[in-house]
Amino acid sequence: NMMCSFKMSTDAWKTLYFNIIYNNNKMYLLKYSLYNMMVKMFNIMGLYASMLFKYNNMFQRTNVTRFIHYNNKKMDNLNMNQWLVGLTDANGLFNINTNNNNINITYNILLKRNNAQLLYKIKNYLKVGSVTYNDNMVLYTIKNKMHLMNIIIPIFDNNKLLTSKRYNYLEFKECLLIYNNNKYDLLTKINMINNINNTKMNNNYISDAWININNITFNNNNKMLINNIMTKSWLIGFIETKGSFTLIKNNKNNIIHNFNIKDSDYIVLNSIKLLLNINNSIKLESNKLEVTDSKSIEYIINYFIFKDHKCMFLGMKSYEFIIWKRSYYKYKNNYNKLLSIQTLLMKYNNK
Repeated sequence: NMMCSFKMSTDAWKTLYFNIIYNNNKMYLLKYSLYNMMVKMFNIMGLYASMLFKYNNMFQRTNVTRFIHYNNKKMDNLNMNQWLVGLTDANGLFNINTNNNNINITYNILLKRNNAQLLYKIKNYLKVGSVTYNDNMVLYTIKNKMHLMNIIIPIFDNNKLLTSKRYNYLEFKECLLIYNNNKYDLLTKINMINNINNTKMNNNYISDAWININNITFNNNNKMLINNIMTKSWLIGFIETKGSFTLIKNNKNNIIHNFNIKDSDYIVLNSIKLLLNINNSIKLESNKLEVTDSKSIEYIINYFIFKDHKCMFLGMKSYEFIIWKRSYYKYKNNYNKLLSIQTLLMKYNNK
């Protein structure tokens, strides 16, 4: 089992690093200047640049082992079930469809291809499911109904989704229970599932995770109560794909650090605003929360690092966050340095 787990993680890291130089299904040689830039960036991350290319692009497993151990350590410091629920709130799918007298019920997470290693990490954690690729996207799928019933349902029953995706989950669970109920014949099951599938969510739907907090004023007096609902592990999982650590130009044409997050659930953004000590108002027209002031940026940096200053993110968000964090402390107010880092992050985010 150890060998199998190691192989899976190694293959995932192969995918991750080779995707950086993979374009239109053709490999091309990196120019020396780009190679040097990547070496510097990965050194910033505390990784070994030799993980990328060494001895004529041969992949070295020794340093991967060290990085796997480090990531396992990070996973040990998170509640992985809460983290998975947060990631699902951001990019998860509960799919139900019936066709040709078949009932298909699946749990999916869809990410950009350059974040494929995160799905392998989930697959290794849950010990079930499959990872498939399509163009620049990668999909994790669990379709075995016993796995859904015995693994997914307990996780999401014990750790409620905080966005309106909770509604989709409850329908998903109801359909799965119908499918497993031997009292009904196949046609009856299909009709019942179709009826559930055809119901529409109310536009004002709020997850019942917030049932005791809907009418509470969002202030520091209620921070602990909100933190019991929106845990740090959930928030890390959510920001893995929903949050952005970027550099932007302000109205004085200076390059400054920016954190932003978008979501249509106002109560979720309001809770994040409170937990991260953000004073800015939520932009209702774009469902966006963002901040640039130094005090807030430093609070956010400290919120997402361990005591040894390693970041808490498990996917490629760690790459983005560490460069963002280091550039804040090392190159703040250095326009040329920040411009080059801004360009690098933009290229990465557009992959």
